[in-house]
Amino acid sequence: MDSSSGELNPDQKQFLLIAKNNVDRLNRLINDVLDFSKLEAKKIEFNMKLNDLTSVINEAVNTHKISAEQKGLKLNLEVKNEIPKLIFDSDRIIQVLINLMNNAIKFTDRGGIVVSLSFEDDRKNVKICVVDTGRGISPDDIPFLFQKFKQLEDINGRSTGGTGLGLAICKEIVDQHKGKIWIDSKLGIGSSFCFTLPV
Repeated sequence: MDSSSGELNPDQKQFLLIAKNNVDRLNRLINDVLDFSKLEAKKIEFNMKLNDLTSVINEAVNTHKISAEQKGLKLNLEVKNEIPKLIFDSDRIIQVLINLMNNAIKFTDRGGIVVSLSFEDDRKNVKICVVDTGRGISPDDIPFLFQKFKQLEDINGRSTGGTGLGLAICKEIVDQHKGKIWIDSKLGIGSSFCFTLPV
């Protein structure tokens, strides 16, 4: 694609772009399957150390602002309490946040997404929520959301793509941090995906 093997005509560029997009998609699918297999078998070593959760979440939000804006959506961070440093694996928690924000952007066509950070349970836990104004999720689907290989269909009854492992991976990561993850959703109004980390 960088023309290192000679000048490309528009058709060649288009075919190579399609091939590259398919390779990238397969790479993501394979990585999801490998990640979930290792997490389920407890074969992933977590890099648990003292981290600044507020700055980690801010980093994840900033990386998604452009993709949200491209859909005409607002993406904001609300920090409701001053959060002390916590012990967690920053790469894995970013992975959870990215997955939740990707889903929120994918299933939201108007309004926006708010990522909030606050204390709960008398400051024993920190709660992180990704709240969207998307289409919402049917009560019948909610019990299956964190199961492996479960995919929701779009409004036309088509699969939305992916492995159906994203939320299962999020649950494994949060579980292994001794937190919990859940969802509140209303059809036509939006969804709120929340998870906790112990202080």
